[in-house]
This record gives sequence, structure tokens and C-alpha cells, in this order.
Amino acid sequence: MRFFSSYNRKWLFYTVTFLVFFTSVLLIIQYRHEKSIRIEALNDELNNYASLAINYIQKNQLSEEKSFERLDSLTGLIEDHTLRITVISPEGAVWYDSSVEDIGTMENHLNRPEVRQSLREEFGTDIRVSATTKIRYYYYARYVEEYFIRISVIFDLETRQFIKPDTIFMLLLVIVLFITSFSIVLINDKFGKSVHTLKEFTSRVLSNKSVEEGLDFPDNELGSIGQEIIEIYRKLNQTKETLLSEREKLIRHLNMLEEGIAIFSKDMEVITNNKHFMQFINHISDSRVNSPEGFFNIPDFEDLFRFIYKNIRKDVQKLAEKQPVCEISLSKGGKYYNVKSMVFPDKSFEVSIQDVTRPAKRKLLKQELTENIAHELKTPVSSIRGLLETIIESNPPKEKAMDFLHRAYAQACRLSHLVNDISLLTKIEEAGSLYEIEAMDLRNILKEIEQEMRPGLDEHQIELEIAIGSKLMLKGNPVLMYSVFRNLMDNAVDHGGEGTTIRIEKYAEDEEFYYFSFSDDGRGVPDEDLPRLFERFYRVDKGRDRKRGGTGLGLAIVKNAIEFHKGTISVKNRSNGGLEFLFTLFRNLK
Repeated sequence: MRFFSSYNRKWLFYTVTFLVFFTSVLLIIQYRHEKSIRIEALNDELNNYASLAINYIQKNQLSEEKSFERLDSLTGLIEDHTLRITVISPEGAVWYDSSVEDIGTMENHLNRPEVRQSLREEFGTDIRVSATTKIRYYYYARYVEEYFIRISVIFDLETRQFIKPDTIFMLLLVIVLFITSFSIVLINDKFGKSVHTLKEFTSRVLSNKSVEEGLDFPDNELGSIGQEIIEIYRKLNQTKETLLSEREKLIRHLNMLEEGIAIFSKDMEVITNNKHFMQFINHISDSRVNSPEGFFNIPDFEDLFRFIYKNIRKDVQKLAEKQPVCEISLSKGGKYYNVKSMVFPDKSFEVSIQDVTRPAKRKLLKQELTENIAHELKTPVSSIRGLLETIIESNPPKEKAMDFLHRAYAQACRLSHLVNDISLLTKIEEAGSLYEIEAMDLRNILKEIEQEMRPGLDEHQIELEIAIGSKLMLKGNPVLMYSVFRNLMDNAVDHGGEGTTIRIEKYAEDEEFYYFSFSDDGRGVPDEDLPRLFERFYRVDKGRDRKRGGTGLGLAIVKNAIEFHKGTISVKNRSNGGLEFLFTLFRNLK
């Protein structure tokens, strides 16, 4: 048995296959033949009853009188009391039914399957639940020029057994097939063992289990092939693990870069991308982009598209000799971008977007910050001092003094908000590790803010739309997350105008980040002011903001809180009016 040849194995395989096929065909033919005989016998029996009813109707001229109640005497003579006789007019109206007293409630039967079939053939049959009696019947119908005669028998266990084919012959065939197959398996034992081991191998592979132990092939040709397959798989698995490790390193490296990078296949499908790529293309695009592939729908990159389409049609050899590179510059919303694309020999290609907006020098920022803090503190302190000096020195009337005190209190509150905002910013930048990280439902935070701001929203006739789902879990600091959305809401209410709509939307997500949009359809801001919106104490309309009591630090807090959550934020004017903030939040901050 050990030296069973490949030819014999093939012969055994073909023999078993033919045996199974032949037995199956024989079983099917026998089953259908037996069933047709049984059904034919049932139809003959029902046809006899139909003929009996037709003869009775003709003999008593019931069809001429259209009075079929006398058929009740015929049904009483039939031994099978479950038999149902129905007479139907050529138009489908029921003239008589032995099982229904009030035939006026019955539907038109012209479209019943057995009735329609009897118009085309000698008779018609069907099995279904009666719409009138709610009982399952086997129907048999004949058309005799002036009417349809239909005989029905309840399709119960007894009827099923009547038309069920005899299974003894089929059972014998199955037993013979089983014995024969069992004999072949015994004869070809080692072949079966090899197949079983290969099956165990594939099962372990599919379930990601180890294939290093417990796979012993017999000493034959198929066993040798199996050992070679396992060895090839081990090498491929090692290569795969190495590639996955390198890919993971590449993805982490891409997310660490300040550039937006995406790699696409030759079919324009994304292979990988980092968070900055989604952020940048949404800032450049005039409409929402929900996936990296949306890059190809942005008109600003038209020159780059022509370069890509041209080179992916080139011969692979030409691409291997010299990898084509294209570079363009874009300006959008006060920001400047350098965009590059490189086409690789396999016709995949990379697109990188770099924000090259010239940042203010750090020294200048510190100097401006010190000056701004001094200026912002000076204004409320001077006001408080002047008001109190007036009360002390001039001793004004009580009503006037109270007015001065209220104004001094308002300035003190503004001073307190300013100190709190500066403290919050300093803590985020200098002592961010002091903030506790915990799981939170962003929907609950937004609900809390909405409840707090509802009076102000109603006062300004502002609608609030939140499109982030019923539950959105992430890990971070709830206090900072509250500050992000509260400051954005305050900014939209104070500067968006009356009767606007504020929309908060999670428009995309990946394994690491959620992508958000916060927008309104209000006034927006001039493009030249956009790059400075996140600067501390920067105001588009300085006089108007101070009247409203703003500190000028709200958007700076938003930016720093989002960066604390390993995200980024940008802002642009919407094409149809209003302002849109695009930002990302890390899903599982540690």
C-alpha cells in the first residue's frame, strides 16, 4: 500500500467520483419517478371524484339551474369527509363550495393557479393554504365548458405520506455507496492521511494558529509535497511579518511628519495616508472630502492630475529608468502649500502636501504675547481704578455709585476670565501631563454645552445641528474637550450673526483619528485674517470683541487643546458663506 502510484490514486479518485455521480443520478431519477407515480395516483383518485361530481351535475341538470346545493347529498355519500368540492363559473365566481356556507364571501378564483392551468391543460393542480378556510389543501381542477370543477383534499401528514416516494430502494443505494466508499478509504489510507494533514495545515493557516508542530506527513509522494508546502508557507509568513513590521514603521513615521502624505495604487485607490493629508485637502477643497480618494475631485490639483495620468500610462521600463516627479504650489485661505507627486515603477504614486506658510518667529511671538498680556490687563485694571477713584473722591449719588460699581464688577469679571484663560493656556503648554486621561462620550459633552447655551442660541435664532451619531467614545481630557467645543460655539454665536446655522459633524474616521468639521453659515472673516485667528489676543474686529467681553484667547485655547489630543486644526471660509474649522482628535490618547 505504501508505494501506491499516482496513477492508482487518480484511478481511485475517478472511480469514487463516477460511483457517487452514478448513484446520485440513479437516486434522483428513482425519486422523481416514484414521486410522479404517487402524484399521478392521487390525481387519478381526485379525477374520479371530479368525474363523479360532473356526472351528478349533468344528470341532475344543476348547471342549467345554477343551483348546486344538491351536491351536498353527493358529498355525504363520499367516504372521505375531508374532501372539498368547489364549482367555479367561467368568470371565476364561486357557485358552490362544500366546505364554505357563505360563498358570497369568497374571492374570485379565476386567477387561482390550478384554475388557470386547467384552461391550458387537461387539469390543473396546486398546493397552498386556502384564503377562505386557512387550511392547506392539495387542489385538483378541471374545466368542462360551462364551469370549473375543483376537488381539494387536506394536505396533512396522511396526504404527504401518500405522495412520498418509497425510500427503501434509495436507502439500499446509499448503503452500497457507503460500503464502497469505506472500502476505498481503507485501501487508500495513507493518501487520506496526507489529505487530512494538508487540511489541518490550511485550517491552522486560516485561523492564524502555529504550523510548527503536530503536522506529520506519511512517507509518500503527497507527504513530500505537503512538507514542501509547509516550508514555503513558513518562508512566506516570515516575509509577510517583516513587511508588516516595516509597513507599521512607515505608517508611524508618516503620522509623525508635518507633511500630508498619501500613496495610491495605479487604480487611484489609497494604499495608505496620514492624518495631515485629509486635513490639508479639506482645507484646500471648496467642498467636503470624506476619503483620500476625494483628492482627485479637487480642481486645484488639476496640473498634478495631468502629470499622474500621463505617467501611469507610460511603459514600466521607462518609469524604472527615471521616476517622474511633479511639484506645484498652491495658495488657499491665507495658507501656502507645496504639493509633490512621484510615480513609481509599479505605477503606484505618492502625493505629498507641505504647509509652507512662513511661521512668525518665536522671539517675536513671545514679545507680542508679553505686550498683548500687558495691554489686555491694563485696560480692565485702569477702568476699575478710574471707577473706584471716582466713587471715593467725588462721592456721587447712590444710584450713580451703584452704576460705577456694576461697571467695575464687569471689568473685574473680564479680568478674571482673562487670567483663567491665560492660566489654562499655560497649563496646557507647560504642564499638560497634569491633565487626567479617561474614556468619554463626546455626545454627552456636546449635549451639556447645548443645554448651557440654549438661551443664547434661541436669542440669536441660531440652529444647532450635531451629526456625530448617538454615541462617540474616545480617550482624552473631558475638561479640555469641553473647552474646545464651548469656545468654538461662543465664537460662532458672537461673530456668526443672527439666524445662522451651526453644524458639528464627524465626517470621517480611521484606526487612529476622528475627523471633525465645525461650521456656520454666518459672515465669515477676511482671508487675510485667517492665518492669525489662532493667535493669542488676535481680534478681527477689536472694538466689537471687547464690547462683548471676549478675551481674544478662545481660539488659541481650542488649538492648544486639540494639539494636546494629538490632533491638528485649520480654518477656512466656506464657499457659500460662513467659517469652517477642520480638526482631528486622537481616538485613544494615553
